[in-house]
Amino acid sequence: MKQFILALLLLVQFYGYTQNNSFAEKPPVFPSCDSVAIDTLKDCFNKTVFKLIQENFKVPEIVNKENYKGEMAVLFEVDTLGRFNIIFTNAIYDELKEEAKRVFSNFPKIEPATYNGRKTFKQYSIPIKIPLLDTQDFSQKTKKLEKIQEVSKLEQAAKSEFEEINSNLEVFENKAYNSQLNIQFTHSDYARFDRSMNLIGTNSHTASKPFVYEEVAPYYDFKTEKEKLKKETDTWSGKKFWNEHLVQLQSDDYWFTIDPIFDLEVGKDTDADFNSTYNNTRGVLVQGGLGKKFNFYASVFESQGRFAQYVNEYAESLKGFGPDP
Repeated sequence: MKQFILALLLLVQFYGYTQNNSFAEKPPVFPSCDSVAIDTLKDCFNKTVFKLIQENFKVPEIVNKENYKGEMAVLFEVDTLGRFNIIFTNAIYDELKEEAKRVFSNFPKIEPATYNGRKTFKQYSIPIKIPLLDTQDFSQKTKKLEKIQEVSKLEQAAKSEFEEINSNLEVFENKAYNSQLNIQFTHSDYARFDRSMNLIGTNSHTASKPFVYEEVAPYYDFKTEKEKLKKETDTWSGKKFWNEHLVQLQSDDYWFTIDPIFDLEVGKDTDADFNSTYNNTRGVLVQGGLGKKFNFYASVFESQGRFAQYVNEYAESLKGFGPDP
């Protein structure tokens, strides 16, 4: 079964050696290949990869000692930054696998592959003969593979489908600000828009609380005020921590978000036997909407605390209501 899976992977990944210009694709480019014609870029890439293997691959001592002759397979990718990463290796010796990882990790960064003008990942599979083939033998074997393997109609359809999906992606819009969700009934939140709703001429009715976002939105621009609080960051973790929901999904008919909640406080009581006080709360917040009228909001909290000694002493001094035992 393992051999069958490997053969399937090799069959699929060898497509990487046979790019079709009608797909608006360009393979990764080594600096030494940037001046060659575009229709020979893939051949230049293949030869350069093998040349680097020839120059840097050292057959482990145990392989030479046991006079092993065979073939190992390496499945690798060139990412959008032009870095080589090994995905899978198959060999009879672990030492051969480690040597392949070492060699590919030392490959130089190159210009990444592009599809329709956009940088993209590109995966390849390469067989490495042990003992190593010379450059001429490898070139002949590569050309033979290119002649056999052609880009299938299935792969062509898959690429078109990917582009169609990618073109339909939209930036997440926080629909909570125009929904019928209740605004949490806290002074800090309501103080932000109280003045806007109570200006002369607004003619807004503020006697019934809590408000829903849809009622307040005509008087207060939640989205603009939220944008002012965003921090400049380019990392995924920075965006999720400061500017976005941890999980956010939307379509024309629904929206859904999930966020963790943390409130961590620590202090010190110099008169107590313990070193520090703390009041820590952890939780999760889920909110969303189906259609224009149905919205939901749920939160779960879990807290732990250690209070100052005078608070503990006061609490212990209180007796419960009811008759004494």
